[in-house]
Amino acid sequence: MHEATQISYGLGTVNITLNSESRTEIDAPDFRFADYDQVLCSCFTQKELEQIAEGDHAELIFNLVMNDSSGGENAVNPLSGFARLQDKIIRNFNEGVYLSFDASKSLGNKEESQLEMFYEKVDLQFDIPEYLLSEGREFFLYSDYMGSAELFEDTDKEAETLSVNTNFIGTSMLGYRDFSFVSNAKASYHQGHQSQYLCVIGIIALLLLWKRIDFLHKKE
Repeated sequence: MHEATQISYGLGTVNITLNSESRTEIDAPDFRFADYDQVLCSCFTQKELEQIAEGDHAELIFNLVMNDSSGGENAVNPLSGFARLQDKIIRNFNEGVYLSFDASKSLGNKEESQLEMFYEKVDLQFDIPEYLLSEGREFFLYSDYMGSAELFEDTDKEAETLSVNTNFIGTSMLGYRDFSFVSNAKASYHQGHQSQYLCVIGIIALLLLWKRIDFLHKKE
């Protein structure tokens, strides 16, 4: 993916470039921002925005790289803390693909500088790799920045995209959970408890019947 957009801001202009590439055999997902004005305010300081509004030209470049999470020379290390998060908070979630996201900006004649994170949260949408799509599947984004990890749930609930509101830039994992598995687990749980309930009722009924028979026998 390579997409370039130029937008106006006051008397100035901003070029926004989105790139995505894959280091696997699977094509990298496309991504997009919901609101470019929101992106500008999240990437430039107020002083820089004033310079653009007065006529300066600026550049924003966003790069997304999809890595192999299954091993091999292209693999990246699992995000720190995911195993703990999976065990204690969100059981039955699975690893999908790993995404490395970086951003840089430049203004006027100044040199390009890297963005470590968005100043404010932005609405960001990723296409789900086709091979991960499945009926009844929910996706999420687990991000790790300098040891600070956070789970972002899908806000659009569309089957083929994942939308998040985030200020993270860095390494993330696109993961998923199958609702069919959760539904079956719940059904098994309820069926098990229903069987136990009926068994208890049967025992109570037999005890009452035995006491009734014993009472009639003594009465005779």
